[in-house]
Amino acid sequence: MNRLHTLSSIVFAIALAVYGYMQWQKSNEPKITPTQNPNTPEYIASKLTSSQFDSDGNLSHTIFAEQMIHFADKNETHFKTPKYTIYPDDNKPSWNISANEGVLIDDDELILTQRVRLRSSDKNSFISEIHGQELKLDLNKKIITSKQTILLKGTDFTMYGSGLKVDINTTEMTISEHVQTIYKKYAS
Repeated sequence: MNRLHTLSSIVFAIALAVYGYMQWQKSNEPKITPTQNPNTPEYIASKLTSSQFDSDGNLSHTIFAEQMIHFADKNETHFKTPKYTIYPDDNKPSWNISANEGVLIDDDELILTQRVRLRSSDKNSFISEIHGQELKLDLNKKIITSKQTILLKGTDFTMYGSGLKVDINTTEMTISEHVQTIYKKYAS
């Protein structure tokens, strides 16, 4: 019995030593935790159409885009050829904005770039179109701004300037720097 007891103790000690060595090796291994690349989109949508309503159930804005790429980590959504329609309060005529590219940041700031065009759906509007390379739109306040050079078109004139601010609800427009205005001549 003494021999069996000694042999069992030796086998147990060897097993314990092997187990301890394996645990020590495992603790020295570098731990690899998978991380998601922030440049990997959460989802991609093609030919997207979306409508947004305010708290009273009134249509606030609609969007169509050829492609939408959403990045959850950055809370950004990138659009290819976006077309926005913004509906002012009090059922005033809508404004249509189109561009080659756009980025929606935090669901409330839209930055449109490359061949941006803003058009009023009101045929009697003093300014019918605004063109530029970049426009920023605050979707909550419905205010459009641009620090870039812009072109404004009206029925009888074309105006160049920079530092644009447009309040969609009140249709008030401000240009910080006026460059040139060209009026149409009519034959007498």
